[in-house]
Amino acid sequence: MSTEFLQSNTVESDHSLTLTITGEVESLRPRLIEAVQELGYTVLGEQPIYAKRGAQCGARWGCSFEAIDYPTKLTLTLKQINAIAVVAGFHYEVKSYMRMTKGDRQTLAREAEAIAALASERFISACPSCGTQITDDSHFCRRCGAPLVVDVAELEVLRLTKKSRAGYHNLVFAVVSLLLAVALVVPMFLAEPKLFKVLVMLSSLAGAFGLFALLRSVRQLHYTLNPKNTKETTARSQPTLAAARTTALPPATARASVTEGTTELLTANLNREIHRVAEPVEPKVFDTGEIDDDRLM
Repeated sequence: MSTEFLQSNTVESDHSLTLTITGEVESLRPRLIEAVQELGYTVLGEQPIYAKRGAQCGARWGCSFEAIDYPTKLTLTLKQINAIAVVAGFHYEVKSYMRMTKGDRQTLAREAEAIAALASERFISACPSCGTQITDDSHFCRRCGAPLVVDVAELEVLRLTKKSRAGYHNLVFAVVSLLLAVALVVPMFLAEPKLFKVLVMLSSLAGAFGLFALLRSVRQLHYTLNPKNTKETTARSQPTLAAARTTALPPATARASVTEGTTELLTANLNREIHRVAEPVEPKVFDTGEIDDDRLM
């Protein structure tokens, strides 16, 4: 499909939604910018956040059935509603030669949720394994050593939604094309020779297009359920092993250094020496009568 045709037959569709994110506007803004860039956007402005994403997949050549594969604009506004929450407004503008469907809008909603989840990934106040309070940007717990990596499940949900939706759209187009090819075969036996050639050509094109769309949908659904980057996904979402805990003893306090425990032992021994209590000793009484008698004899 030529670029001139796409530009002359483009349709602008928009979709808006709002999400509530934990945090403050000033600290959330740079995190949201990083999250938007991670999803393939180019950030052009920061107040409000304005980003653009070019055509993807088959939309680069104008032959994609997904509206959101075409050039997309995202405007992200932030508003502080209380001390710990921010309302984020996502406004999408898609320019393609087809209007967005309900499935496309659901995919954009999953994308906004993934952006919000990536931005709030580091907003954890305690270790998920031992419960130690986190006061810095460390990647490992200073008490049990567990990795402080939060599994962003929204990214996997976005991938599944987008890929399965694309496979579903291709499957629908394949079925429609194959039915059209079959429908054109019936009037061939009643048509004139010239019309017969035209019907054969149209039926062949519809059948070829249907087979191509069918194979493409099967391939997309296969790789959606069996992704190639399984190792990368597993490495990102490694389960953290919980440290052994006992309910009989109170949890030990977090120590900032290795020598802190040794210092506590020395201090405890010194306190015992200072606060020694004198124990009374009972005198032993010996009978010396027999010794004196022997001397006198």
